[in-house]
Amino acid sequence: MTEFLNYKVDLFLKDGTKSTGVISYIDKTNVTLLNVYHSINPNVSVPSMNVPSTRIADVKVVQLPVNLQKKNGKPVTNNRYSESELLSKSQSTRSRNTSRAGTPKLRLAKLTHHHKADDPDWDCESDVNDIKTGSEFDFAANLAMFDKKTVFADFQRKDNVSLHDRLVGHNKVENVKKINYDNKEMVLEKNVEDNWDKIGEASLNSSNNGNYVPRRDAPSTPGGILSPQFGPNANKSSVSGASGILSSASFSFISNESKESVQLASPVQLLEVERLSVESFGIDTTIMAEVCAVNLSQLILNRILGGSTRLSNKKNHNLPPLVLLLVGSGRCAIRAFATGRHLANHGIRVLAFAIRDDEDDVEFSRQKHLFMEAGGKLLVSKVVEMLDIINLQLESPVELILDALQGYDTHLDDIFYQDDDMATLTKLFEWCNEPQQAAKIMSLDVPSGLDGGSGTIIDPSLTTLKCKWCVSMGIPISGLIHAYKNGHLEKGEVTHYLLDVGVPNKVYSSKPNLRKFDKCWYSATGCVKLDVAIN
Repeated sequence: MTEFLNYKVDLFLKDGTKSTGVISYIDKTNVTLLNVYHSINPNVSVPSMNVPSTRIADVKVVQLPVNLQKKNGKPVTNNRYSESELLSKSQSTRSRNTSRAGTPKLRLAKLTHHHKADDPDWDCESDVNDIKTGSEFDFAANLAMFDKKTVFADFQRKDNVSLHDRLVGHNKVENVKKINYDNKEMVLEKNVEDNWDKIGEASLNSSNNGNYVPRRDAPSTPGGILSPQFGPNANKSSVSGASGILSSASFSFISNESKESVQLASPVQLLEVERLSVESFGIDTTIMAEVCAVNLSQLILNRILGGSTRLSNKKNHNLPPLVLLLVGSGRCAIRAFATGRHLANHGIRVLAFAIRDDEDDVEFSRQKHLFMEAGGKLLVSKVVEMLDIINLQLESPVELILDALQGYDTHLDDIFYQDDDMATLTKLFEWCNEPQQAAKIMSLDVPSGLDGGSGTIIDPSLTTLKCKWCVSMGIPISGLIHAYKNGHLEKGEVTHYLLDVGVPNKVYSSKPNLRKFDKCWYSATGCVKLDVAIN
């Protein structure tokens, strides 16, 4: 309402009354009227009256100020205040509302002029002259009046909010030494440490006395020991994930590269091939284990663990990948130890878990010793201790589980015939078949629990390991195709590889019943991916 200054107006109040007078002063809360006549007693004049802004309902202009009347040629009505008095009162009002004394001042007529829609911005030459002849606004002087240091010090003195209660201080701690990082530095721990180097003979000795007690914070759900899905009362068919229904379809293996059919061998035939390799060509168990280890380790490094893109990056701040070997006995365990040794030579963390230690097998003991000398870790203990180490003591998650418990030529109940071993094997199967682990399992020859010849489940109480990859060493075993026909394996769930283990091609032509295997499947690589075909 500042535009009505010095106007004679009618103020219509919210209580229904009316006050008439000349506006002499206006601010945000009050309006001051002079020569006031109130509707309650219209014959009595009040010299001055303050009307709260909250009581005003409407304003009606009754008479213009004197200067506007002269300009518009209208008759001047009696007014108790001259133009000079109104000017001084208006200037005093402005001085109370602003501290910018150096700002040029316009004439009262300009400030109090009631503009019309067709009036130009500069309708009076005197207004322009007032601006030109007036003193300039001194920016430097006014800026010097603002003492930023004092103002912010005053803010800080009056601020009683704790730093931890502020959003900006969410990740800050008081009284912490400040560290300036270079723009190329990462604010990460450079050397992450865990208990990998402490795994060894101490764990082995503590596990053999039977007094091992798991840590209190060891998890008992996925990634731990047992979950309700795989408890003692679990449905055994849900663990295997297979229907067990015979299929009338005919399955076969074909090479992913050449698309040629791959011949299958029975366990008896594959044993005969390996026997002839040793006796007739001098390719003994040690040589075949070494060739298998070289090709299998390259398969794992390049196709599962990320290859050179990940493993050759010296700036990678993460700890090396962790591979878990599940070791049984015999040829499968020997080749698993050799493979673990090659992986350890390439910087991979390899942890082997054996339910029992086969000290009677000379080659087994030799490969185990070489594996540990290369940096591999061996646990001959309970599943509880292994899970405590994997889940709570190591910073590297398990990325691959190599199933070398059985192989094509043995059964689990022949290897683990003692009651304590079978109880440990049962817990191990339950943990491996949880979804978190099932997607990491690579089985050698056949998934443990399946018969290598018939493809059936050996022990229904154990079922079989659900593997993601299955590696056939030398020749694919016929039990794999039978497992597809029996419904224990499903097409598309398992990726198959055929691995060269160093069997001489001359072996296949040495006997008539082996000539169908006289083919070179490996071409320029040590392994070939196999596809499952339905005929």
